[in-house]
Amino acid sequence: MPTTASTVTITSGGYSAEVSTRGGQLLRLTSQGEDIVVPAERGDGAFPGVIMAPWPIRVAKAKYTYEGTEYHLTANEEETGAALHGLLYNTELRVQFQRQAEVHLAGKIEPTEGYPFPVEIVVIYRVAADLGLSTTLMARYTPESEDDAGTAPFGAGFHPYFTAAGAPLKECRLRLPATTVTHTKPNGKVIDRQTVSGDFDFTSGPLLAGRTIDNAYTDLPENGWTAELVHGPSGLMVRLIADTPWVQVYTGEKLDRAGVAVEPITCPPNAFNTGEDLVHLSPGEWFRVGYSVEAIRL
Repeated sequence: MPTTASTVTITSGGYSAEVSTRGGQLLRLTSQGEDIVVPAERGDGAFPGVIMAPWPIRVAKAKYTYEGTEYHLTANEEETGAALHGLLYNTELRVQFQRQAEVHLAGKIEPTEGYPFPVEIVVIYRVAADLGLSTTLMARYTPESEDDAGTAPFGAGFHPYFTAAGAPLKECRLRLPATTVTHTKPNGKVIDRQTVSGDFDFTSGPLLAGRTIDNAYTDLPENGWTAELVHGPSGLMVRLIADTPWVQVYTGEKLDRAGVAVEPITCPPNAFNTGEDLVHLSPGEWFRVGYSVEAIRL
């Protein structure tokens, strides 16, 4: 029978992941006892390990228009007036299935005035020696009546902060194959996009020393891409594999640069207003997105 718990730990192949039932947040991930994501307890207010849905990053001015109707969200980022990181992170899920190396969480994003679209959610975490941690988010729109059977706007993303066992970020290199970077206003409104260059270019794996980044990147390989955080002195690499068309990179100033957030996202910031790469959930049809992360000793 399904059970509920505030936290669940899964282990296999030298990996251990601790997950919260609140939004499916990844609280901790270790490989051979070494942290490869910044533990959530170190990042209060910085959303470490949360799953962002039904929108990732920000909705500017906490309002949007969808199919001719204007909606107003809660502005949960006071300094910008934006709606930040969606609703799932504050939604309680239940444990649907669990074994030593795997857990399935399930629940629903309940309709609100600002987002009146009930969305069923399943989050699956697995760990294995040859895989590391894999994370899958599944979502489907479940309107209560046929009168509501249009589509629901949706976007999603993941917010892990990667660390090479706590090594200083200035000693680490980040490789990311994205060739376009966007620049936004503080509230998330995209104001331009450029070919990567200078401090914004991670294609050759430069050191993170002296770089302050909080930008969305795109023009990634269509068949999947990898991002690699490498700490040369220790020979530890943390590799993320994803296939989303976008990724947000943030150098973690809110948690004193304890790690770098490499966030696979299905759409850019403020997509609820621009419509760019926005998913339109049809009733009953599942949408899936995910990523995996592994530790490699060089």
